[in-house]
Amino acid sequence: MGVLKGDARLACVDLSNFAERKHEITKQLMEAATTVGFFYVTGHGMSQEKIDRCFATTEKILAMEEKPPMQKQSFAYILGWSQEKIAAGALREALLIGYDLPRMEGLWPSEKQCPGFKEEMLDFMFACHEVVQMIMECFARGLGLKEDFFKDEMRPHHEDNMTSMNLNMYPSTEGHTFPPGAQRIWSHTDYEALTLLFQKPGQTGLEVCSGLTTDRKKAQEAQWVAFDPVLGAITINIGDSLQYWSDGALKSTYHRVRCPTAEDYAGDRYSIAYFANGRARTILQGPKKKYPPIKFEQIVAQKSKYLTEEEMTSDDKYVEWQKKTA
Repeated sequence: MGVLKGDARLACVDLSNFAERKHEITKQLMEAATTVGFFYVTGHGMSQEKIDRCFATTEKILAMEEKPPMQKQSFAYILGWSQEKIAAGALREALLIGYDLPRMEGLWPSEKQCPGFKEEMLDFMFACHEVVQMIMECFARGLGLKEDFFKDEMRPHHEDNMTSMNLNMYPSTEGHTFPPGAQRIWSHTDYEALTLLFQKPGQTGLEVCSGLTTDRKKAQEAQWVAFDPVLGAITINIGDSLQYWSDGALKSTYHRVRCPTAEDYAGDRYSIAYFANGRARTILQGPKKKYPPIKFEQIVAQKSKYLTEEEMTSDDKYVEWQKKTA
């Protein structure tokens, strides 16, 4: 199912022959999601040709001199083009898109700027959704729920569907020196339900916290394990929303992207992250009601502002936060 690296098990789950192997796949996915919270999947049905084509288009769109429209808030989500910098140079450039819903109005690059971009990205996103459906069906089974428990709330066609996809480019660091321990993306957990991350082999940097903790300071001091790209595999991780939705059974894990060291690949690094979500106003509460109910838009809008990760799973502090934001 996987390999050991340090103290962490890097699980790799084969989704092929899904209908016939559903029980076996469910067991493997639940083991990975309730321990590390990060794993690889293969046999997912997305061809390498489709993935390579999406990467080529990502490189093209982010290399344009005339950038796509800038960020725009949609519910509590920010969509559009963005760039992050520090004194030593650019950390990341990205384009965050969603399905072809009102929230994306005015944000698509024009056909003149990038022919076929919208059609190709939507096709890729729908293919990602098919993978998500398989995984979420298994999670529902593993949690003792009906197989379609998550299905309707995560349909891409709902007008307030909050699924998004981030096209990332981390510029070359050749000739640049970063301070020891510098990170391109600091340690964090994802807000979303489930993340599908596509990475290019050889373009390393993703690290996962092997210690299950909801405290950022403890995470910084824990062991960090490299989750390097594997050809043909998709890297999957659980997000905060799904941890809530599963009564804490499925683990949302800290992860980060480090700046390259002298020994690392220093060229441009690309990744594609598909963030699978429910609707903006989906009530996220598991059947055991371990945590108070919360909506996804509330998690995005308020978590970082008012609460630490630890406080988000404290009933008393959550009630206090609700009063503060009412």
